[in-house]
Amino acid sequence: LKMQDSHNGFRATDPEESGTTTQWPCVLAMASSWDLALVARVASAIGREFRGKGANVMLGPAVNVQRTARGGRNFEYLSGEDPYLGARLAETFVKSVQGEGVMTVVKHFAFNEQETNREQVDASVDQRTAWELYYPPFEAAIKAGAGAMMCAYNRVNGTYACENDMILQHDLKEVMGFQGFVVSDWMATHSTQSIERGLDMEMPRGHWFTNDRLSGNASWVAVLKAAIRVLTSMFHLRLDEERGCEPPCHAERKSNQRTAKHLELARESARDAIVLLKNDHYDDGWQSPILPISPRRVKTLAVIGWAANQTDVQNPWKGSPYAGGGSAHVVAPSVITSLDGIKERGRSKGITVTDCNTGNLPPIQIAEQSDVVVVVATALTAEGWDRRSISLNPKTNQLIFDAAAKKPTIVLLLTSGAVLTPWRHQVKAIANLFHGGEQTGTAWADVLFGDASPVGKLPITYPASLRDTIEPSTGKEAAYVEGLFSSYRSPAMNAAFPFGHGLSYTVFKYSNARLDYSESCRDVVCIRYEVTNEGDRPGAEVPQAYLRFFEVPVKEPRLVLRNFQKTRVLQPGEVHKGRFAFTERDLCIYRVGDGWVRPFGIEVWIGASSKDIRQKVKVSKAIHHCQFAVILLAATLLGLRATALL
Repeated sequence: LKMQDSHNGFRATDPEESGTTTQWPCVLAMASSWDLALVARVASAIGREFRGKGANVMLGPAVNVQRTARGGRNFEYLSGEDPYLGARLAETFVKSVQGEGVMTVVKHFAFNEQETNREQVDASVDQRTAWELYYPPFEAAIKAGAGAMMCAYNRVNGTYACENDMILQHDLKEVMGFQGFVVSDWMATHSTQSIERGLDMEMPRGHWFTNDRLSGNASWVAVLKAAIRVLTSMFHLRLDEERGCEPPCHAERKSNQRTAKHLELARESARDAIVLLKNDHYDDGWQSPILPISPRRVKTLAVIGWAANQTDVQNPWKGSPYAGGGSAHVVAPSVITSLDGIKERGRSKGITVTDCNTGNLPPIQIAEQSDVVVVVATALTAEGWDRRSISLNPKTNQLIFDAAAKKPTIVLLLTSGAVLTPWRHQVKAIANLFHGGEQTGTAWADVLFGDASPVGKLPITYPASLRDTIEPSTGKEAAYVEGLFSSYRSPAMNAAFPFGHGLSYTVFKYSNARLDYSESCRDVVCIRYEVTNEGDRPGAEVPQAYLRFFEVPVKEPRLVLRNFQKTRVLQPGEVHKGRFAFTERDLCIYRVGDGWVRPFGIEVWIGASSKDIRQKVKVSKAIHHCQFAVILLAATLLGLRATALL
């Protein structure tokens, strides 16, 4: 097994290897695309680069559902803030990487939602919250055939995750049916007895799992089971048949895996990850939004802000505007900065682009001479620490206020996660790109100048204030007292920009949502709907289906995401006719003692975000237990009366 980090691309560890692999958009950016086909293409490309470098195991993806907005590794978490979104993306990512002959190690199991005191903090989580909110992405990865799971540093309900019999043996291996092996995070093993409690492999080297310690302190049955699990995953992916290079694989590691096709895909994926948060009218008599930038009304453009022309860092443990810091950082010596991308495209459009960060005059004074100001701002973080604040740097916030007071202003955010936007009512437009990788500049240019319409949707909530977030615990315990009520699921948390939000350069109309009773519906419930492009530009939309449960015996969020689809690019006037199909599990909530049960009343709310609901469809009152339909079908096929079976 030849392991390497990570899900944002192959991380070169030798300085001589720098720049030989692609710096892809971070997985939180990929989650912003809500595009399973695009995620599959990117994951496959990353898998090919791993193989080209001689590796056959990826230490990723990380699929934890985000809990705290200040989380230091939020940019690494594919799930964003939602278990259903995370489950769909995790399944796609794992299948695609492993389809290239590279085993995935899905992490970090479980409840590793903060970096503060990550090696000591005790996550206190109830069963319902675990199964309904935090476990689904891991379950989906298992369904996809993930070869390994990585247990986390933290404790869970009093016991270290890597020796927690309840979460490793019971939840993961018995209930979820995981057949692969569990590997520790680096130096997260605390005892030899952990092999009897669900841990199968210690990393990065044997300290507790040495021959002497295992022979004297552990059951050989447990040791044998652990070895079988490791071999099973290897045989399942046929890693034994294609051994590849012999470590340290010098030739492979020095090879250049950056191809023209991969760079073009990196650009496409960064572009489709851009989320347009706001786009107000440009007050010049045109009565149209400020974006896309048109040379008919904008002749000069000022670019301002520290992040506009920053290069990537050479130390991977420090974050940059293009990639968060830590084990997932791929160094990119050839990154295209925001300024470079905008300058080049502006020149081709006949627009003069000025770099306000150079010269002897204050940047704002230079910017005043332009028609429109673009402020590029960033919020950085890295593995090992949570952000001190979700505000931008105070000087950056003031820069945005000053620019907006003088000229129509567009704010471009390059972030690790959510940030506060106290200036959102003063600026004309805001767009966000979670660390977009080495093609960031070209991606911005594609969207700003209208070569492509923005299609991204937020996989998290942008809070209205700090009060609308959950803070990381600074003590010994991280008590998940909010239960299911985090992000858009909480009625107490106000959003500046809600989960699922993302504007386009065109306008979409939702219509004709109704239940589908046709024989083509192979799931429990199907709903047909239509989306029409009523604007004058091409664009793609992401219709989202949220469930509202009625007559629930336990406290349940008002809405929960249970389906989504991304349309093709629709031409003006074109109609997308779609269908949402819901499985039994989709229609259920988790009840301790009973497992997954279906409430008596369900409504499907269809919209463009968790707050922008366009249509509602009532689902007839459902039978109580989620297995009833399966039993009833079996009874019918066997010619037996359902009452006899029940």
